[in-house]
Amino acid sequence: MDYETIIERIVKSTGIDRKLLTSKIEDKIKELDKLVSKEGAAHIIANELGVSLIDSDASQDYVNIKNLVGGLRNVIVMGRVVDIYPINSFQKEGKESQVAALSISDGTGFVRIVFWEDSIPVFKNIKEGDIIKVINAYVKENKFGKLELHISYRTKVRINPEDIDPKSIPSASKVQRQSERIDLIELKRDMNIKVLGVVVNVFKKNCFFNVCPDCGKSVKLDEGIYMCKEHGRIEPNKKLFVSFVLDDGTNNVRCTSFGRDAEELLGISTKEAVDLADSHEDSSYPIEHVTERVLGKEVIVYGRTSFNDFSNTVEVITNKLISNINFENELAVIFNEVQYGDKD
Repeated sequence: MDYETIIERIVKSTGIDRKLLTSKIEDKIKELDKLVSKEGAAHIIANELGVSLIDSDASQDYVNIKNLVGGLRNVIVMGRVVDIYPINSFQKEGKESQVAALSISDGTGFVRIVFWEDSIPVFKNIKEGDIIKVINAYVKENKFGKLELHISYRTKVRINPEDIDPKSIPSASKVQRQSERIDLIELKRDMNIKVLGVVVNVFKKNCFFNVCPDCGKSVKLDEGIYMCKEHGRIEPNKKLFVSFVLDDGTNNVRCTSFGRDAEELLGISTKEAVDLADSHEDSSYPIEHVTERVLGKEVIVYGRTSFNDFSNTVEVITNKLISNINFENELAVIFNEVQYGDKD
């Protein structure tokens, strides 16, 4: 759904003034440090205003994985199962509960789906390679800043449904090839990419944002109290993030990494970063502390590109960052691309 369609849907549903709505969207982009597109911010505002952007015809209105936004509810996603993780048991209120997860891809991206207690029997019937259709799930950020789909009591999971042509969902190997290595000079919006480059700049700024310890959603201080819309008054956790410039010799691009990716790049844990910031009373000090050893570091970045309307440039949100590179493997990949022409 494009930006104008979202605006029209919100205005029609709420009667809100268009200028006020646009202002709310711009404020949301600033609140999230310009890390979301206009469409993404509009989705969030729609959710906050109680406006569903999902049509009632569940068989038609799928959401592409690349368009998922934290906070969305009643979404319908379909994709091929590419990874299945072990079932984990844990204690909750004196009772043993279970949680399980798998990852799917629809060709536009990957998303992890989390199954809780009552949905574990369904999870056990799913195999790698199956196509699943998930109806009425909700989207949330996990503690590492990655989006996940969560199964609720209202969610229906269809395994290999007859109304979906298996050929319409690419195989896992094909999706991985869509994230092949590219030169940054080729960079465009809405691409799944793999880039090998050198870190040439790290932005020295506040490297934390506050999140609810229960749901992982971003929270802000309001009159001296941190409030989560879902869990009320909370004591927030800090989540680490870093923005940097990657250069591969053909061009450069601004990248943003969260959670584990940020820790991988900076070479410190979130706890170590928090301790450094607290001891120096400076939320940007952890970046300053490690900048010298980060600059010049060679990394491989997997991610998704998006267009930043403020800077008028394409940027990358990473979903995997590797600093310990196996150069023999990378040279073998490049050799195969040159010899066999695998690279488009």
